Amino acid sequence: MGPRRSKRCQEKNNLLQESGATYSRKQRKKMTNQKWNDNDDKSSQPVVDDAYENKAKATELSTSCQRIQNGLTEVEIDFSMRKTDLSVPTNFMFPYLQRSLNFTHHQYQASVGLLSHPRLQHSQGVAGPVVSMVSNMQLLRTGSPFDRRVTAMAWHPSNPNVLAAGSKGGDIYLWDIDNINNNDNFIHGIGPGGSIQALKFWPWNDRRIITASIDGRVVVQDTDGRKTDVLSDTFNCYDFWYCSLDVSQARKLVVAGDNVGNTLLLSHEGKKIWSHRLHKGKVTHAEFSPREDWLLCTASIDHTVKLWDVRMIRDKKSALCVLQHDKGVNSVYFNPSDGCRLLTTDQGSEIRVYQAPEWSLERTIPHPHRFFQHITPIKASWHPLLDLIVVGRYPDKTFPGYMDGERRTVDVFDASTGARVCQLHDPSAPGIVSLNTFSPDGDKLASGMGVNLLVWCRQDEVEKKQLVLLQKYKQGSNSSSDPSQRQPKRKKPTNTQTKSKSTKDTAQLKTKLKTKTKKL
Repeated sequence: MGPRRSKRCQEKNNLLQESGATYSRKQRKKMTNQKWNDNDDKSSQPVVDDAYENKAKATELSTSCQRIQNGLTEVEIDFSMRKTDLSVPTNFMFPYLQRSLNFTHHQYQASVGLLSHPRLQHSQGVAGPVVSMVSNMQLLRTGSPFDRRVTAMAWHPSNPNVLAAGSKGGDIYLWDIDNINNNDNFIHGIGPGGSIQALKFWPWNDRRIITASIDGRVVVQDTDGRKTDVLSDTFNCYDFWYCSLDVSQARKLVVAGDNVGNTLLLSHEGKKIWSHRLHKGKVTHAEFSPREDWLLCTASIDHTVKLWDVRMIRDKKSALCVLQHDKGVNSVYFNPSDGCRLLTTDQGSEIRVYQAPEWSLERTIPHPHRFFQHITPIKASWHPLLDLIVVGRYPDKTFPGYMDGERRTVDVFDASTGARVCQLHDPSAPGIVSLNTFSPDGDKLASGMGVNLLVWCRQDEVEKKQLVLLQKYKQGSNSSSDPSQRQPKRKKPTNTQTKSKSTKDTAQLKTKLKTKTKKL
């Protein structure tokens, strides 16, 4: 220790002595160490107690398991506990995800069915482009291929420009919206009594279509109508017919519902697996979940929507969940984005959204779309990229907020807020739009309005495609009027030529008769 440091220490000790707090450096260090040891003893005591308690529980559990294995103890398991008793808060396991605004966290929550942060869910970066795209849609083309109203529609899974539609008369029309030549495939139906209630493209061959109709058959046929395979037939279409249909590619299953509440499960080869009466009335819709391939939902006019595990169905009491409605239900759809929401459309004025995993009612959207016998039932559907709801409006004077001259528009709602995002309308299409379905990439919307088919597209795409179609139309008209591409017409014979030819023929016949008579 240097002389300067020793001098400072002496001065410091003198000051401490004057204040009365005299203790050496060694005593101070000793006291601080003792204080820390006391604190460690106090903090470590609860940990030791918890360790002893856990050890006691572990030994007790191990002894009970050994007694069960040796058969010394009987075990009774109670399965009466309902799923609602096992509800776990969404922020229990990952609370930081609920507070995060990270897009990756948002995607993860969507994949597991957790609720997202509202600020991120409605941010312009996630939903803005999709909403603006739908809001700017305009009518691209219209078609009227049927003599009876449109009852079912489906977009081609690999060709985004091909739309398949079925009619009440059983006709099927495959429409290429980029083609102006009238050479689209058209399959004629049987007319009255052949209404197609559901239509899907066959997952294992997109050149085939599966349909369910009121002629009592589930049929898989080629798009050109040449080959037809019947998967199921009631053989009594006056009393029993099919009203709904869906296909599971993962499990190779086909499900169909009929008019009396029966649900039929088939293999993709047409082999019957089971058939049960799961509803009291007509099964208006059936669909497999895009998330869980074993999960099936069905809707009926008996005011219920039911969810099923196709591996464990025995009767109508096997339902995993029953969603009660005030009126009959026209349709039920899983959202294609993550399969964690259900969208139902009743036959009155309610659109409901249910949320997984408990399928609790998330939102009810009042909307006029009442059921009428002579129009196709109105069904709300999803956008494939975002949870937007599209549905046709049927104005009702008894509906709250009705205004005189209300138009029959196509309404788009946000499922998270219930707010109306936009309305689609064109003066050339003033009818009631019953069916709406987006293309797989979400940039086109097909609508069924009576006997008419409507195709909506973005405004910039409408202008481009209309120019292309106009050029194709002009090229087709020019080629038909070009004399170089036409075959030369045969000249019709004049009267003098026909007369001379006839006189020659009669003269030859007369000479032949004279020779025959001479020989005789």
